[in-house]
Amino acid sequence: ANAGLVDADVLDAMNDGAVVINYDRGEVIDAAALDAALASGKIRYAGIDADLFVDAADGALSGPMVPYREMEVRHRGKMELLPHAAADTEHLSRVEGAKQAVDQILACIRHKHVMNLKGDLPEGYTDAGAKTVDGVGKVTAGRLHAAAHDTNTTTALRAAAEDACAIWGALDATHDAERKAELLSLYGADLIAASNRFATLMDQMGLQGPYDA
Repeated sequence: ANAGLVDADVLDAMNDGAVVINYDRGEVIDAAALDAALASGKIRYAGIDADLFVDAADGALSGPMVPYREMEVRHRGKMELLPHAAADTEHLSRVEGAKQAVDQILACIRHKHVMNLKGDLPEGYTDAGAKTVDGVGKVTAGRLHAAAHDTNTTTALRAAAEDACAIWGALDATHDAERKAELLSLYGADLIAASNRFATLMDQMGLQGPYDA
């Protein structure tokens, strides 16, 4: 139902020299209309993320990326093409990645802050440093430092860790099978709740993954 939603009328309504970014389904944009808009200069640059499939038998290409490959040759330097690789990631990082992309674009437009800079910094803009999607990539020293100086976070993490450690300690010290089963019956729910609180807090603070000192 969304195929061709961004058509010639939509592109014509944009400011002259606008940039089009489509990291959703490739079919959302009318490729022929975008081709014409790039040729006329109405659109000065386009970033397209779309699926591309290869037939294993004969190597034939299919999918919404196909027309863009031909367009990129005609408009060399005015297009960026990416494979639709977001579908290969788990749901959390897809959602967080989309949120971060929006935040980066708004920060650039509203405040002239450029995050994850590639190439030269445009005049009048500020380099906002690098950031990975929360839960993806290495934990930086700066992020750990920020978490350690957040009293509410350290207090909550300590409480969750101590609750879990107390129960694990009791289980580790108990070698009688019946007594261990009794402890699990009494404190199993508390153990899981404390462990989940700790894991959730660590994830929210971006402290999951290898540490980059």
